[in-house]
Amino acid sequence: MSRRATTIVLTVEERRELQRRVRARTSSQQAAQRARIVLSAAEGARNIDISAELGIARHTVQQWRDRFAAARLAGLEDRPHGPPPRKKGVDRRARILGLAAQSPAELGWSGQTHWSVRDLARYLSEHPELGVGRPSKSTVGKILQAADLRLERL
Repeated sequence: MSRRATTIVLTVEERRELQRRVRARTSSQQAAQRARIVLSAAEGARNIDISAELGIARHTVQQWRDRFAAARLAGLEDRPHGPPPRKKGVDRRARILGLAAQSPAELGWSGQTHWSVRDLARYLSEHPELGVGRPSKSTVGKILQAADLRLERL
């Protein structure tokens, strides 16, 4: 963010929409407040004056002013919250299931006829070249259970 407030110039349609958001009974309080910030900014008010009038932080006024300037009305919408989508989901599970279907002896673990969840997790952790990270024993168990794969029956 810059130290100077972004100048806001509204089109007729944008002004109409922002005024509708302020007056609408069904608008959330957040949407109405964001609209008030932009309308005040378009009238030439300073961030400090808008923040005092609305009883909010100056940084909040600056944030919504900048977001509106960058994306217009779409910039006033909420952004998604929560963790980002998983990157390795399906591919990682497929690799783990493929390794679980192979016998330990084929992969260099001699002396065992089948995998245990603990041994499979340990093997995956010791071999980063497989590209599945270091899944815990419980993660490996959940993946196998979701696929209805029973290691003792392979």
